[in-house]
Amino acid sequence: MLQFTYPGPTLNACYHNHSSWSDGGTDLKETCRAAKKTGLKEFGLSDHWVVSPYEEMKIVEWSLRLDRLDEYVETLLKMRKELEDETFSLKIGLEVDFFYENADSVLANLEKYPIDYLIGSVHYSNLFPIDHSADPWRALTAEEKKNICEIYWHKLEGAAARKEFSFIGHMDLPKKFGFINNDEYFPHAVRLLDIVQKTGIGIELNTAGWFKECEEQYPSLAILKEANVRKIPVIVNADAHDPAHLQRNFEKAADVLCQAGYPRRTFE
Repeated sequence: MLQFTYPGPTLNACYHNHSSWSDGGTDLKETCRAAKKTGLKEFGLSDHWVVSPYEEMKIVEWSLRLDRLDEYVETLLKMRKELEDETFSLKIGLEVDFFYENADSVLANLEKYPIDYLIGSVHYSNLFPIDHSADPWRALTAEEKKNICEIYWHKLEGAAARKEFSFIGHMDLPKKFGFINNDEYFPHAVRLLDIVQKTGIGIELNTAGWFKECEEQYPSLAILKEANVRKIPVIVNADAHDPAHLQRNFEKAADVLCQAGYPRRTFE
């Protein structure tokens, strides 16, 4: 698995991206070809991989189909042969939803495949969809929102403790729709960073948050400052669901990282 070192890769790489094989808008092959045309030196496709332990959500429509993983890997291996040269590298990834109930079996199964990296993410607090839409959040009481967030951070701690992941995705995701005071969960974020540091993996600065209701990158500047204190590598990612969004706001991300104390990165 890919392992990143402090401060993290340059801005000429992007590892958190999706195709229409999960919830992206463009076919896998087109996405990879478009990534090379952008001038990226390293591109990783990381479609969603959600193996739910719950009977109520055995099929997750925005995830890569569970019977299509072999085809996904084989297709990306073919695309690697087609596209790779001295200017471009294609990496095979998955964004894996973490569930305590089945993490061991899910991650053990993925070890059988020639996958370059896994992103550890959480999109569900039990059955509650964290980032699917704003509507479920509107129906919650303050206490219910707090409970949802507590479950989220607890699950993300479980992901952070797994060396199988190269980095943790959008680590303060519950703020997405603007219903959460992120400051209330800062102690949870600090505890998570301590686990990440101990495990030796990274986190990402996900620029997609600037285009959501929260209007802020994931994670917040305060969290990134704590990550820098711990010398945790940060991977700048677009979380692109359309090739047009690759490297979106990467220069802005560089400015934020500098504010957090990280050395400035360039497109190299």
